Amino acid sequence: METDLNILIIESDPSISAGLEKKVKHLGFRRSCTASPDKPIVQLETLNPDLAILGPFLDKETSLKCIHKLRIIDPSIPILTSCEENSLSEESTASFEGVHLLGQDIDPDDILKAIENALKHRAEAELRPDFPSLIGQSPEIKSNRKKIRKVCDKDITVLATGDTGTGKELIARSIHYHSLRSGGPLVKVNCGALPDELLESEVFGFQTGAFTGAYKDKPGRLEMANGGTLFIDEIGDLSLSLQVKFLQVLEDKAFSRLGGTLDKIIDARVVAATNSDLPKKVREGTFRKDLFYRLNVVNIHAPALRERRNDIPLLTHYFINKYCFEFKKEVFDIPDKIARLFLAYKWPGNVRELENVIRRAIAIRDWDFVFEEFNLENLSHENERVSSLGDHPLPPVWGDDKIQKIFRDGNFSLKKVSKAYVSEAECLAILGALKETQWNRKKASKLLHVSYKTLLNRLTEFDLKP
Repeated sequence: METDLNILIIESDPSISAGLEKKVKHLGFRRSCTASPDKPIVQLETLNPDLAILGPFLDKETSLKCIHKLRIIDPSIPILTSCEENSLSEESTASFEGVHLLGQDIDPDDILKAIENALKHRAEAELRPDFPSLIGQSPEIKSNRKKIRKVCDKDITVLATGDTGTGKELIARSIHYHSLRSGGPLVKVNCGALPDELLESEVFGFQTGAFTGAYKDKPGRLEMANGGTLFIDEIGDLSLSLQVKFLQVLEDKAFSRLGGTLDKIIDARVVAATNSDLPKKVREGTFRKDLFYRLNVVNIHAPALRERRNDIPLLTHYFINKYCFEFKKEVFDIPDKIARLFLAYKWPGNVRELENVIRRAIAIRDWDFVFEEFNLENLSHENERVSSLGDHPLPPVWGDDKIQKIFRDGNFSLKKVSKAYVSEAECLAILGALKETQWNRKKASKLLHVSYKTLLNRLTEFDLKP
């Protein structure tokens, strides 16, 4: 079982909290934290819990408030709570998905069993195994997953921004398939793929006789998206005339086909994406300010791959196994020299470029072309830092058979791939930070945004020495 979970213990009595934390750590869970039940949501959120345990002496009202707070932070977080007269009754917890009952004595074996059941329940409750997910453990990706959880069931417009190939469409898909509209269609419109005239008829549809060649009625993408999500890609490429029409759709929730007179009501959630600097376009007068404000209700920025290098091992391993499975080939390891090159490369094409490189390597079963075709100008100063890891081997994320086991067990999901390699990615990040700071542990802890104590614990855990 995954022992790198961050377990949050909520209890008003500090001595009880300390006792529970000791039991949890004795079970092998390395990360835990405690909080009082009156701690504000904002402060609880910074603790980033994977699972929560409510103390045995919280009354029913306090426990309900805690559950409500935790659900705001993460709607799917497993919660363990004691069951006795002053706790939540089984009847009251039945309406809370993912809330599991613990005995009043909180025996260590009971805790372990409850945690196993809670995690199993959460895994079973996840959407289908091929559900699009954001892979990574970088702060930016964690933040994006949190935003998606918060907005998925709210019919508000989302604007996904970021460079080409960073995964903006994946953000849109994640929002759609996590939402109450997941049973409806996800319809994509690419504003940069067609000239204005064709784009307008493609989006709004047309009536018979609307123009030469319009021999029969045709519904547009707006109608096709009814009951689901409309994904408008590269919205920064829209002409000013079409921007006006899109603004009217967002304001009125209605439109008419080309050549038509009847308004059609649109029942679709809108997610837009762009690699353009829209605020700059607004200042230059090439993008409407009112449309920008309508689109930018919630902004989710997809970071460039060079800004989250520590996610490269997770992404690499995922794509290797994805295409080995797709091409029906035996999974094979990535050579250390290629792994190091991946970490040093700037990836101007971002995740899409990484995926394409790995797809080709799996198809031809050879990695040597990477050295021949990578543009040396795109090797950053990070190359020196990665090379300076010296005799420390790359983490086993690059070469073990954990993913193969997940495939064989038939329980493959992107979330399991990600969680299977958190500790290995942490090891690589810590090594890089230490080399960057000449093994100055205090500076390294600041670079990693963790406490000095946490870094010392990780050094012991990974047995890292100069």
